[in-house]
Amino acid sequence: MSGQVLPCLETPGSELLSLIRPSIAFEPRIPMMTRKPALLLLLAGALLLPACSDSGPAAPPSDRPFIEGTRDNAQIGVVVNSTGNALRLIQLGEPEEAREVALGASNAVTPTRVSTYKGWIAVPLGNAASVAIVEAATQRIDRFFLFPSGNATGSAFTADGALLAANLIENEVGRVTLDQSSSDIDNRVDVAPKPTDIEIAGGRALVVSGNLDENYAPLGPGIVTALDAGTLAVLGTVETGGDNPNDAAVGPDGLLYVVNTGNYVDPGTMAIIDPATLTLVDVVQNVGVGPGSITIDDDGLAYISGFYFGTLVYDTRSRNFVRGSDNPVCAPLSDGSCRGASSAAAAGDGTVYQTFFGSPSQGLSPWVFVYEANTYALTDSIASGLGPSEVRITTFTN
Repeated sequence: MSGQVLPCLETPGSELLSLIRPSIAFEPRIPMMTRKPALLLLLAGALLLPACSDSGPAAPPSDRPFIEGTRDNAQIGVVVNSTGNALRLIQLGEPEEAREVALGASNAVTPTRVSTYKGWIAVPLGNAASVAIVEAATQRIDRFFLFPSGNATGSAFTADGALLAANLIENEVGRVTLDQSSSDIDNRVDVAPKPTDIEIAGGRALVVSGNLDENYAPLGPGIVTALDAGTLAVLGTVETGGDNPNDAAVGPDGLLYVVNTGNYVDPGTMAIIDPATLTLVDVVQNVGVGPGSITIDDDGLAYISGFYFGTLVYDTRSRNFVRGSDNPVCAPLSDGSCRGASSAAAAGDGTVYQTFFGSPSQGLSPWVFVYEANTYALTDSIASGLGPSEVRITTFTN
C-alpha cells in the first residue's frame, strides 16, 4: 500500500531492490515501504537493516485537528476530482490521512479548479454555474454562490478575503464577499471571451481569457484583462502572444506567467507579462504540446503540466528550463513513455506533487505522484480520487 510504514523489514536488501525497481514502470501503483527518507536512503537502509526487534508500544493517536496537518508538516494537498465531483484533502505529513468533500451528484457539477484563503476553499462548479465554499476545518460546504447562468471556471480570493469567479460562457467575472446575505453573484463585469483563470497581483485581478468564439476557435491571441480587485473596474488588457491560454501564475518576481495551450498539436508557449504596466515581456517557446496548468513555488520554479507530456520545470530567475520537453517530470509506463499530468505543485521542501488524471481506455488509474525535490525522482503514489484535475498545496489558518 502507498505510504504503508512497516515496523521492520525482513526482506533482504537485494530482494527489496528487485521489488521496488519494476514497480515504478507498471500500473496500477508504486508500492513504497515508506515515504521518508527518500528512495535511495530507503534502499541503503534496507541493505544494512538488522534483524527485527520490538519497537515498543504504538504511539497514541494524535488529537491534532485534521486540517492542521501533522506536527511535523502542516501542509495540506487540495485535489479537485473533476469526474468524482469531489474535493480531496490530503495531509502531506501522513498521506493516508485524507478527507473527501462531496460537491454534488448532478451531471452539471463539473469542477476543475480551486482557490484557498485562510480557512476557506472555493471550488467553481463548472456547468452548475456556481461556486461551492468549503469550510476547511469541518470539510463541509458552507454555502454556494450562484451565477444566473453559464459555467464557473477560475476563481481567486483577494487580499481582504473577497472572492472573484470567472464565467466561461457569459464572458464575465463576478465578485462576492463570504459574509454577504445574498447567494447571487450580482456584482459582475464583462471581460474578453472565454475566461478560465484569475490571478491576483499588486491589488489587481488578472483575468486570463482564451479569446475564443462560440465554437472555441481562436478569435486572436489570448488576452489578460486587469481589473481593480475591489471595484472590478477594467484597468486595461494585454495580449499573451499565443492562442488559447488556460492558466497562469504569479512568480516571486511579481510577473505573470501564462501558458498558451494552443491547438493541442503544436508545442504551446508561455507568456511573461508585467501586470503593473500590462506589457508582454517575453514569450517562451516549446513548453510542450497542449500545456494546461502552471504553478510557481517560492523559489521561482514554474511547474508546467500537460496531458501529453507530464510536467516541465522552468526557472523564472534564470529564464531557463530545468526539465524541458525532452526530459519532463513524469511517471513512466512500461514502454518507457510518460504518463501525462493535469497539474503539479511543490511543497515547502521542494517535493513535487503531480496529478495524473487516469485513463480507463488504457487501464490506468488516477494518482497523485510524488517526486523528490531537485532530482525529481519518482518516490511514491497517493490515492487521488476520480479524475484529479488540479492540486494545490497550502496550510490553513483562521
